[in-house]
Amino acid sequence: MNKRLLRIYRICFFVILSIIIGFGYKKKSILVFSVMGDVPRNTFEDTLIQKQIIAHNRYSPSEFMLHVGDIKGGKTPCTEDQYSKVAGYLKKLKVPTFIVPGDNEWNDCENPEQAWVYWTKHFLRFEDNWNHHYRVIRQDGRLENMAWIVKGVLMIGLNLQGGRIHNQAEWDNRHKECAAWIAKQLAKHKRSTRAAVIFFQAHPDAKHTLFMEPFRISVRKFEKPVLLIHGDGHRWLYDNPWLESNLVRVQVDKGLLAVPLEVTVTLNKKNMFIFNREPFKVDE
Repeated sequence: MNKRLLRIYRICFFVILSIIIGFGYKKKSILVFSVMGDVPRNTFEDTLIQKQIIAHNRYSPSEFMLHVGDIKGGKTPCTEDQYSKVAGYLKKLKVPTFIVPGDNEWNDCENPEQAWVYWTKHFLRFEDNWNHHYRVIRQDGRLENMAWIVKGVLMIGLNLQGGRIHNQAEWDNRHKECAAWIAKQLAKHKRSTRAAVIFFQAHPDAKHTLFMEPFRISVRKFEKPVLLIHGDGHRWLYDNPWLESNLVRVQVDKGLLAVPLEVTVTLNKKNMFIFNREPFKVDE
């Protein structure tokens, strides 16, 4: 075989190999994850969430689960058994599970300080209950706030919830720290990521202005698609009530109304996020 023909074969080989690798990379870059919230809130939902977890383990292609808070009913006493019980349910998921606090298990409790001790004992760094490859980092001084990158998508969890303001100074300071965490992460990873997903419990109403105003500035500077996912309102919402064109908001159905939401982060910049509200049925 002459050298010229050999050179052509080599070029063709590397072109074909590059195409194969390229398609493989794109396939691996598609991210699928699940989101649940506002569950369980009573004994009936204790049974329901366990059935949902069994079905999720059996049918879901998701890489991980997000729980956006409210693991008990608002009138249910904030006793430690409530926290340990739900932690036990969630640990039966086959995929790593990340959770942020809700108002029902913290600031709406009769004794928020004691409730926070229970929450951190049973849910802080909850994803460490699974063997996973995610490099999760935490905000200094606020370890419940987290961030990690998977398949080019920046994931950020925050301690923001609705309910009562049991301490105005704490409330204001926490909102400022959450806004600072978002700003730092979006700026740091702007070039290395293709999208961002932010999740917390609260419906972002007027009580959260100290967070939302700087958050929107950070989103504009990020310039890439951003998905905000929260619970609190209990029923499905998909909209963008703000001016930032790269921001969309989803409020997940509470667990009583739907199985965990399936979110796909695609490679299509014009349609980055796809939502499946009925990814599977719960077996009876």
